[in-house]
Amino acid sequence: MLTAGTAVGAGMFSLPVVASGMWFVWGLLCLVFVWYISYLSSIYLLEVNVRFEPGASFNTLVKRTLGKGWNTVSGAAITFLLFILLYAYFSAFGSMASSTIGLEKLDGMGLSQNLLGLVLGGGLALVVWTSTQLVGRISTLLVVGMTGTFLLSMSGFAWQVEVTTLLNTIGQSDDYFWYIWAAIPYFLTSFGFSAIVPSLYKFYGKEPMEIKKAILLGSLIALIVYALFLFVVFGNISRDAFVAINESGGNMGVLVNALTDTGERGFLNTALTVFSNFAIVSSFLGVGLGLFDYMADLFSFADTPRERLFTAMVTFLPPGLLSFLFPNGFIIAIGYAGVVCAFVLFLVPFLMVRKVRAMTGQSIYQVEGGNSLLIFFAISSIATILLKVLSMLGYLPEW
Repeated sequence: MLTAGTAVGAGMFSLPVVASGMWFVWGLLCLVFVWYISYLSSIYLLEVNVRFEPGASFNTLVKRTLGKGWNTVSGAAITFLLFILLYAYFSAFGSMASSTIGLEKLDGMGLSQNLLGLVLGGGLALVVWTSTQLVGRISTLLVVGMTGTFLLSMSGFAWQVEVTTLLNTIGQSDDYFWYIWAAIPYFLTSFGFSAIVPSLYKFYGKEPMEIKKAILLGSLIALIVYALFLFVVFGNISRDAFVAINESGGNMGVLVNALTDTGERGFLNTALTVFSNFAIVSSFLGVGLGLFDYMADLFSFADTPRERLFTAMVTFLPPGLLSFLFPNGFIIAIGYAGVVCAFVLFLVPFLMVRKVRAMTGQSIYQVEGGNSLLIFFAISSIATILLKVLSMLGYLPEW
């Protein structure tokens, strides 16, 4: 549940948008590939982790295996990753809230999507400022609510899937395959469960096979959830309709509106809207708390109300103001986060594994597959970063 919960969140709403060019079949294959290399990332990180005592953080692993220089670089990358994700969630918050309330009512209240996202995000920042315990209690309620509303809405929408829409067999002539390459960096962000490995090792202790099983089953839950989501979205919304969704920035509210507009389903539409709002609040609180604790440690802020306020300002003001100025950057931010994920959670674990395998002493766990699988993992990591660079330079087709 920890593994699945770390992966599944508001980022899943980017999947149909970035997969709209390659559509369902290629999108499903792409999901499986990214899940597999993310799973490899987790068990390689586990191989490194077991060389240390339970409780060792990612920061400790990098510093002890690769040195202070690499630790500084990876620390900066993690900070950037959390900031860019928080910006994406501020942006999605404004989009989803304005979609839920309605643009007409929003205009009547004198609010814009930009301002609404900033105000509501600021409210959640106050929750994080109050206490970690409050975040934990709210998150528990959100997970229960997300589970129920997701199952309800997806099961209902699944009955409405049109096979011709899902498989897109109506006279499309362009080649879908080439849209895979620009999408892969985005997909990586939705499988960021590698970050939970040190926590699992701390929880289970020196039981690597139990941890491996938890990672496998939890990540498979995430894969099934994403596959079901693509099935429902691509079976209800036509590929041509995604042109307008993409042109509007591909934000959460636009996608949810497009799905609920495909028919009168009453309660199912409400369940989907509630799930979407729960997902963005849950993701916002999770990333916000992680960045909050990181900033408190970085600047040595004490755990007092006054100093927690300073921490909250450093944590939430930059991404909040950025989302106010650039409100439709959800998809763009997810793409950049994917590149950082590829570096921190893929390339860095590869380098650490190479280092620990050269150490003396018997390890209690080593990933099977030898150097061949490790090299495949490294090539996949580097290729993902290069794909994002090529996409930014305009060399890859995007739908």
